[in-house]
Amino acid sequence: MFYKLLIGLFLCLCVCVDLFAEEAVNFSFFADKPRSLAKDFYIYEYLQRDETTPKEAKALFGMVHTMNIRFFHLFAKKMDNLEYKKISKCIDLDINALMKEDDECLNIGINTAKITSLPKSQLKLIKPRLKRNKELVNLITLMESDDVYETALNSDGNTFLSLFNGSISSYKMAIFNQQIIPQAQIDMLSNSPRFNQFVYSTVQNDKLDNVQKSLLHVNPSLHVNAKSLFYLGLNALKYQEKEQAIHFFELSNERATRSEEKDKALFWQYLVTKDTHFLERIIHDSDINMYALYAYEKLDRPVQNIVSPVLEGTHPTFNISDPFAWPRVMNRVYKMSAEEVEALAQSFKYANTLPHYSYLMERVTHYTKSYYPIPYPEELSTYSIHRQALMLAIARQESRFIPSVVSTSYALGMMQFMPFVARDIAKKEKLEEFSISNMFDPRIAYLFGNIHLNFLEKSLYHPLFVAYAYNGGMGFTKKHLQGGAFSQGEYEPFWSMETMNNEESREYGKKVLANYVVYRHLLGDDVSISNLFENLLSPSLTDRFRN
Repeated sequence: MFYKLLIGLFLCLCVCVDLFAEEAVNFSFFADKPRSLAKDFYIYEYLQRDETTPKEAKALFGMVHTMNIRFFHLFAKKMDNLEYKKISKCIDLDINALMKEDDECLNIGINTAKITSLPKSQLKLIKPRLKRNKELVNLITLMESDDVYETALNSDGNTFLSLFNGSISSYKMAIFNQQIIPQAQIDMLSNSPRFNQFVYSTVQNDKLDNVQKSLLHVNPSLHVNAKSLFYLGLNALKYQEKEQAIHFFELSNERATRSEEKDKALFWQYLVTKDTHFLERIIHDSDINMYALYAYEKLDRPVQNIVSPVLEGTHPTFNISDPFAWPRVMNRVYKMSAEEVEALAQSFKYANTLPHYSYLMERVTHYTKSYYPIPYPEELSTYSIHRQALMLAIARQESRFIPSVVSTSYALGMMQFMPFVARDIAKKEKLEEFSISNMFDPRIAYLFGNIHLNFLEKSLYHPLFVAYAYNGGMGFTKKHLQGGAFSQGEYEPFWSMETMNNEESREYGKKVLANYVVYRHLLGDDVSISNLFENLLSPSLTDRFRN
């Protein structure tokens, strides 16, 4: 097929001796590499080899930049460390398996969720075995009482919130949703930083209707952050308390530290009141986001603060596909003044390092200017404007177009492909010479991205839904749409956009949609964000997932 031939051609054009190909990585490879997510990725890959020794694994353990549980499990499997092996085993056991293990293993793997999944009759069996964990012992004592709700309510706020926040959903329903929590207790709970998690998990769970109603008139302390206040506003709207919602949204705006958080709170005040004064307040900010683009459009004002540089030439020394080159640069940047960063940015003022230049210049401007570069345009020129804009929108959000970037989950390159997805595409395209390090080549990243978007757009016809699936997977997106999202309603489609349970995909989708609108404009094909919002409610877009 066409893509197979084209990718094959590009792979042949790659450097013949790939310093970062899997087969070239031996233990000495790691000695001079900076601590970075790129190094973590290659360590992770190296640990999965049968020939990697326990001694090598032990040495590599001390080189890790960011440890996560998946990484730890792999180290524990490979190392001759019995303590690590036990931790790895016990931490993932369910409560029934844990209770059959020794006390040390039980204490390693136990948590509030596992305790609240036990029947009350078994609490007395586990309590004596948790002597070193005073917090869990106290929670079990509370759970053993005749009236857990009243006992929790009369305890200190942190104890109540620890039990609520840590418990499984069915326990929350059985214990905490039987009646409305009194105003005085809710106000008291808001004095704890743990109240923020309480608000978020409550508002996102429609089964907790009595707990939701308890939050309608809370007097939030200074511990309640902008995110929680925003969700308190949504909760008030759900129960038709519009004035209270506006109050919470305004408090959210006041306490927000990020421009997008402020704009979101102002946008929802506009939705409730239809007062364009709130849109005026949004465009006084310099941030470019979904809410700001809507405000500019409704007020018929030109969008401000967008920069899309066009550069020429090739950087004489910087290898854009070296996954360790950019971390070395950024390790210096973190210690530099703004003037030094600007001087450094000028050294990247070439076409092939346009992403690096744009990233540094945005930092220099303290993000008062939003950079929307179009790097490597020749690789996109054969695609439709829609596909170009969607590719650019996703790549900007995924990587800021840095070709060699590695994420905390080890997604790779400009389009941030997980290794197993990239390998699956390569296998389907029958690319026998494919190396995972090819994902650091922007040509390959764009090509694989286009193949993946072909798959997603067979079923999804809106950029927002494609973004959801790109980030969270097709199955997640299908489930979200089948659950009734983007149906008709007073605050739709925005209600569905703000209440999606998967926070990462929710925020990702909004950012990609904003990027898409900007790139359509930069490519000479303006699109109305208002129309895009309206199209979210079109039955033709979602019926496929509701049959």
